[in-house]
Amino acid sequence: MRFKTKLFKRANQSEEDAAELNVNEAKHRRRQSPIEDSFEENEPPRTSRTGYRKAQFQVELEKKRKKLGRKLNWIICGLLAAIVLAYLFMIFVNF
Repeated sequence: MRFKTKLFKRANQSEEDAAELNVNEAKHRRRQSPIEDSFEENEPPRTSRTGYRKAQFQVELEKKRKKLGRKLNWIICGLLAAIVLAYLFMIFVNF
């Protein structure tokens, strides 16, 4: 009989410990500020100078490509308009 009571106490005690841990975890979560968590996630990774320069170089290259792409699109549109105008001129003037 004594063995059963000791076993029951141990099982009951482990359940109480687990419940206490859950309560402590909940309190700890409440104490944590969401602002601090987001700051740590949003913090940029620390890189070396060369790594930073390479990243900036890549960003600059991407900007130049976009700018060049826009210019080329306008040039293509202008050439198409010139071709259409030349075709219309040839039709109406009977060139």
